[in-house]
Amino acid sequence: MTKSIQKIVPRLFGIAMLASLSLSTASAFQGPPQMPPAHVEVTTAEEHMMAPQMDVTGTVISLQDSRISVEVEGPLQWIAEVGTAVEKGDIIARMDNRLLALALRQAEANLKRLQADMVFRNQEVKRFEDLSARNNASKARLEETIAQREMLHHEIQNAQALVERARGDVERANIRAPFPGHVVTRLANIGEYLIVGEEVIRLVNTRNLEISLPAPISITPYLHDGDKISVLDDRGIHQLPIKRIVPVGDMVSRMVQVLLSPGEEPWIVGTPVKVSLPKGTPKRAVAVPRDALIYKAGSVYVYKVGPDMSAEQIKVEIDAAVGLLVSLKKGLQAGDKVIIRGGERLQPGQKVVIKSST
Repeated sequence: MTKSIQKIVPRLFGIAMLASLSLSTASAFQGPPQMPPAHVEVTTAEEHMMAPQMDVTGTVISLQDSRISVEVEGPLQWIAEVGTAVEKGDIIARMDNRLLALALRQAEANLKRLQADMVFRNQEVKRFEDLSARNNASKARLEETIAQREMLHHEIQNAQALVERARGDVERANIRAPFPGHVVTRLANIGEYLIVGEEVIRLVNTRNLEISLPAPISITPYLHDGDKISVLDDRGIHQLPIKRIVPVGDMVSRMVQVLLSPGEEPWIVGTPVKVSLPKGTPKRAVAVPRDALIYKAGSVYVYKVGPDMSAEQIKVEIDAAVGLLVSLKKGLQAGDKVIIRGGERLQPGQKVVIKSST
């Protein structure tokens, strides 16, 4: 019995080996498994007027960034906290106004004294006019009385000016924001004795903004007020108009200053942005959306859909970029269907199913 089993086992092993070889051979003839069709979105490559671009770095700036000084002398009584948002006219610091209020009361008292004296002078002039009309007083005495009244009138005007000045000093003890914005820096501390003109606070207008950037003098012929320029930040791409170009170049850098309107988007002062500026005459070129570009191993590719609904990988070279469009030097023709969604995991030659097209 044992000898029979010893004869059967090699036969079974040989049969198993033949079956395994048969399966391997069949798999070899079938080839690698096919990838399932990928669902993609496409757009049509079109011709556009595009200009070669150069990228520069810009900065969001405020048109009003001021160090506010005190206008009256005295101890600092109160100052706004850093980061406080204020409107135009809001109090941002306050000086001790006790001596100023005392000076105002003194000026007002002096004015009232002179005004009371004016009542007497007017009565004197009227009395001497009556006496002079009846020849009971000399003309010289009447003229002297009138002159004294005129001198008192000028003293009253001077006293009124002193009252207004003292009242203004009391009001200026409250340092008010000359424009809306945010308190950025406190330049003095409570209790410090400050003299006129000493800086107390830095206030920045966070609403009236511009984007400032340098541009080579050589490209200024291609820049015009109102032209839309592509501005890139962490939130995406914005199309912003040129507000003005300062027509004076730096003697060392050979750059001019270009200012852009920030539009309605919220910006933070000091934010760096990347700005694309035209550096040549616009020309007609095939363009696709930026979403069609795929970056791999330092190269740029796009996928276009072939007649057999397979993805064809094409290496491209970017010529210019304007907003959300980029023009390509070669590789595509107007009318080609280019994949803009779902191309990141595609394999060359993989079948695709178009979900939607634009």
